Amino acid sequence: MNFELANIGRKIVGVGVDIVYLPRFAHLLEKHSPFDPRTRLTFDKITQKFMHEKERCYLSNLLIEENRSNPRLHEYMAGIWALKECSFKALSCCTSKDDLPPAQVLYAKMLYKTQNDEGVPKLQFDKMFEEKYPKYQRFSKSYEKFFSAHEFLVSISHDKDYLIALANLVERE
Repeated sequence: MNFELANIGRKIVGVGVDIVYLPRFAHLLEKHSPFDPRTRLTFDKITQKFMHEKERCYLSNLLIEENRSNPRLHEYMAGIWALKECSFKALSCCTSKDDLPPAQVLYAKMLYKTQNDEGVPKLQFDKMFEEKYPKYQRFSKSYEKFFSAHEFLVSISHDKDYLIALANLVERE
């Protein structure tokens, strides 16, 4: 199926964009290195604030296979951050911020980044959210219904010191 034809007529209900200065994340990795036992706990606390458990698992695998100077680590972290920021902005276009869960809940518990076989990023709603976090049950019920009818189309790009992410919240086909 031709991609353009598959997306014609889909209603966009929200748009968000975020830009990140990559040296900021490189500095974070220097200051709170996941490779240094003295700073690993702080590193883990930082990533728990904006990364879903599935993203942290992928990050752990990157840490095992990559060396300390590889830019993939800070690019991955920056990409997650930027996607979460722009997803919050896209959701805010069609939902009152008062109706959204706190940003940290949205970032670290509700949404997570994956990719398809071609490496195209995707942003997913955690279907286990309500089970794992009963405190947010009323949010979960409405968002599960919302995400069954809508999805994020996302893109990430980086060049030298900058990474940009875009999230379009669209009606599902």
